[in-house]
Amino acid sequence: MMLTPAHTTSRLAPWHWRDGFWGLLIGAACSLSLFVLQPLLLQAWHAVVSLWSQPLGLALTPLPQDAPPPSQTLMLSTSTVVALLYVLAGYWHERYRPLRVVVRALCLVQGSACLFFAWVPARFPYAVHQHLSGLLQMGADFLMTVPLMLALGWGVLHLPWRLKLLGPLLVVAYFMVWLPHQVLLHAWVLHHGSVLFMPVLLLCLGPLLNGWIFVALYAWLASLTPRTVNRTGAL
Repeated sequence: MMLTPAHTTSRLAPWHWRDGFWGLLIGAACSLSLFVLQPLLLQAWHAVVSLWSQPLGLALTPLPQDAPPPSQTLMLSTSTVVALLYVLAGYWHERYRPLRVVVRALCLVQGSACLFFAWVPARFPYAVHQHLSGLLQMGADFLMTVPLMLALGWGVLHLPWRLKLLGPLLVVAYFMVWLPHQVLLHAWVLHHGSVLFMPVLLLCLGPLLNGWIFVALYAWLASLTPRTVNRTGAL
């Protein structure tokens, strides 16, 4: 008689309709609460921006005022760095291909901004305070959808109650702290730099970055999903 080693496999715990119902209910309740509290949340974020304005050397009232247009020296130096970085990324090893794609995308966005300001600098339609107030509002709207998105993709799974409640609360708490500091980062760059960097900040380091962070946090939560272990063996 020959014995073969037992094989261990894992799968998600059995799902019941109550898991999905309560998960969706919790997500909807959290999103509704954030919608109702959104004005208070925006006031708190404005207070955070004002609190950090002096240590960071930002001349802010509630939000930054208009920044000066980019100088010719800044445009030339930025264009040179963007062009060199785009070419240099092509020589990176194939293992760095994802990073190369991201870097080249950033270069294309910033290069487009340099071309725009070189041709029609007076037609740029947005002021700094419009950019930052819009970023705060987009952050608040995004935060309102976070619990519902988690409920649709993660809360419907078979999870312990403490995990089903604590997971979304931790993600929401993270974004509540991160989003006003993201606005501060934009304010610092635009105050000490120029509106030349506003497009890359908005398109690459704004809502898109928040989406990437959400995906990373969702993957972390998914790794915590309980699994059942099956052991099989043969003689």
